[in-house]
Amino acid sequence: MGGTDYDAALHAVMLGFVFSMVFGHAPIIFPAVLRVAVPYSPYFYVPLALLHASLAIRLAGDWMNLPQWRAWGGALNGLALLAFVLGTLGAVVRGATTPVQKVLRDG
Repeated sequence: MGGTDYDAALHAVMLGFVFSMVFGHAPIIFPAVLRVAVPYSPYFYVPLALLHASLAIRLAGDWMNLPQWRAWGGALNGLALLAFVLGTLGAVVRGATTPVQKVLRDG
């Protein structure tokens, strides 16, 4: 088992769907579970857009059998995940002075 079809399917589901759900739900889950404020910022769309653009590059590399594109897509996937983690940590630090109840109430 393996090959480019498997790689494309696996990454489309795991990155395209699962990580999109993580990106979208983290600002809701973190305050509820960790009791930290994660105030909204338009920046949260940057890692999501980078994730999907990099996934498109990776999938194009798989489908056209271009290992360089797949490698670049994979590197940019990692960069998108890093941007998400750093952005979320930055929002947590920014929200540290804001009570969780206010963030949950005001959005």
